[in-house]
Amino acid sequence: MARINEITYDVLEAVKAFTDDSEIDERYIIYLYNIKRAKYLRQDLNNYQKTVDNSIKQTLCLGMELVDMSECSVDYSCGRILRSKQPVPTPIELHSKVAITSIKPTTRISLPFNFITKDKAAYIENAPYPNAIYAFIDVDNYIYAYSKADDYAILDCITVTGVFEDPLSLANYSNCCSCGDPIPCFDIDESSYPLQPHYVDVIRDEIIRDILRTYQIPEDKQNDATDS
Repeated sequence: MARINEITYDVLEAVKAFTDDSEIDERYIIYLYNIKRAKYLRQDLNNYQKTVDNSIKQTLCLGMELVDMSECSVDYSCGRILRSKQPVPTPIELHSKVAITSIKPTTRISLPFNFITKDKAAYIENAPYPNAIYAFIDVDNYIYAYSKADDYAILDCITVTGVFEDPLSLANYSNCCSCGDPIPCFDIDESSYPLQPHYVDVIRDEIIRDILRTYQIPEDKQNDATDS
């Protein structure tokens, strides 16, 4: 898969705009890629017969801490609840949920949490499985976790996997919570842009047409490396 600087360069080349004084900004192309990527992936992910392609998933680590229940928009009797130390990057919104595929502790032997919607979070206290850990994203985009089991509160780090609206936003998150040399979850120079190659081509062509139309740049219909 291609890196984001490669696919933006490809667009700039195609519109004859790869010059230092070009009025077409790479950030604008990335913005368009993210919007169109989310559109196509949302269509795919809303098709329940399709599995989530691993190439579009991203994983990050979030530290967890106990906070007062007043921090959460759901009212439980426990007094305190686990919350992520950072808000999660915005996942792609689907018909009945968001595109989070897994939330789990960082230990390999641990089972994933039961990820539920916020609407169902109010009923966790009446859940029939006392040792299960439930997680949900609240309106503040923080992840909250709750269980009837007392030892759940000692969790200090989780991994979150999903499909996010802006893949580059994961540059602000790392692959671990407390390691000495954390690695960003997205490196703009090294990481592959999380999108299947066939969609890269489709979106590339759409963006080129959009830019040519917006900036009224004549299109090279001969495709012969000339300006004719």
